[in-house]
Amino acid sequence: MKPLFLAAVIAMVAGQGHALSCMRPDPVETFQRLAAAPESYFVLYGQLTFDEADLPAGVSMDQSRAPDPIAARFAGKGLSRDGFTIDYHSDATLQVTCAGPWCGSARSGVDAVYFVEAADAPVTMQAGACGGMIFEQPSEAVLQMLTTCMQGGVCSTQPLQ
Repeated sequence: MKPLFLAAVIAMVAGQGHALSCMRPDPVETFQRLAAAPESYFVLYGQLTFDEADLPAGVSMDQSRAPDPIAARFAGKGLSRDGFTIDYHSDATLQVTCAGPWCGSARSGVDAVYFVEAADAPVTMQAGACGGMIFEQPSEAVLQMLTTCMQGGVCSTQPLQ
């Protein structure tokens, strides 16, 4: 009986683990994808501060409504051809989205690169279930490669891997 129960539990957990299949997000690939998009985007580097208690549960069976936007404040720099050199301090909104019971997340007060649609303040940071718009604690190599991409140079993830 125990082996059968154990096999059933393993099958159930494995099925849940494969229910949300996301590609591992990469900041350079995100830059390339958004550069080709019809919309304009800002690439920001700095800290978003907000009340983490407002974040939805990471896994929730309550799928009745989308999470409410979270008021936040961004302090950092915007990407230009010279690097992250443009001061950018603004009210912001953190919008967490969910895919089924899995929700995106972010951490307050952590250095990160944010890809945000260009708009008047407050800008909206998107924390999707599969990630891809927020990259916490990027290396200097990532920041330099994003600058190279912005300059129109060879924009490749190869040196970062």
